[in-house]
Amino acid sequence: MTTSVSCQTLDTLIDVGGYRLYFHIIKGNGMPILFEGGAGADVTVWDNFLKPIADITHTTLITYDRAGFGKSELDTSNHDLDKHGILQGIQGLETGLKKLGYNGNLMLIAHSYGGFCATLYAASHPDKVKAAVYFDANHVCWFQDTYVDSVMKLRKDGWANNKPTNNWADYYAGLNLENTVKLMRRSPFPATIPVIDLVSEKNFPDSISAARWADCHRQFGTAQPNRQAITAYGCGHFIFRDNQPLAISAIVKAYTGALSKGQGDAILDRFLIYSLEGINEERRRLIHDGK
Repeated sequence: MTTSVSCQTLDTLIDVGGYRLYFHIIKGNGMPILFEGGAGADVTVWDNFLKPIADITHTTLITYDRAGFGKSELDTSNHDLDKHGILQGIQGLETGLKKLGYNGNLMLIAHSYGGFCATLYAASHPDKVKAAVYFDANHVCWFQDTYVDSVMKLRKDGWANNKPTNNWADYYAGLNLENTVKLMRRSPFPATIPVIDLVSEKNFPDSISAARWADCHRQFGTAQPNRQAITAYGCGHFIFRDNQPLAISAIVKAYTGALSKGQGDAILDRFLIYSLEGINEERRRLIHDGK
């Protein structure tokens, strides 16, 4: 982008109570944007996606590795499932953000399982979360009892005679599914927070699961007038990779919508430059690369 800026980055481990979480932060000005990746993902899942957002918004972008994944540590003081659930994960995140000085207003971006994390964070801080964009994110309406019961049986059988040695984070996440779903049913996304919910067109290989996934997202998107549901045509689960311009457009729309009148004008100007260059580059590839 011709409007590219030089941003200062921070990579740090923060003690959040007996273990440390790894944060990768691109520093900027204005309301920060917090990213929640999918299950098992680390900060690298957002590679090649953060820079254009930083260039356009000039704001602080916060990514982190959940406990036990990537460069983050795991609390090894006990192995009780109840001590390693999604609630403890969000509490650790809250501690880390507070220590870093980012415990004020922010915007949320979430992918897949990160939708549960973002929803729980928003439910706990409805006054601080000003907007959200979801990319094929988990919504609890998809997790019916019959599905959860079948998955839990498979996971319990799989771990019964194969206790983890160095992959405790996967173990906790997998066997906490039932507890996670129960908590999410008690923690709906706040009706006051505007959200853009993008759902993939190409997700599950079987038509029944795919239809249920789409219907659940439709339910979420139409439940409040401040929500926008969008089908990302031609995209798989990683919408922000399969159609980066669409993903960035959604983020810019949600972010500027959360600002006061006039604050987002410069951001929109930079976004127009990004859009023009992106359209021209796509056309160049079609002509010269045959793609």
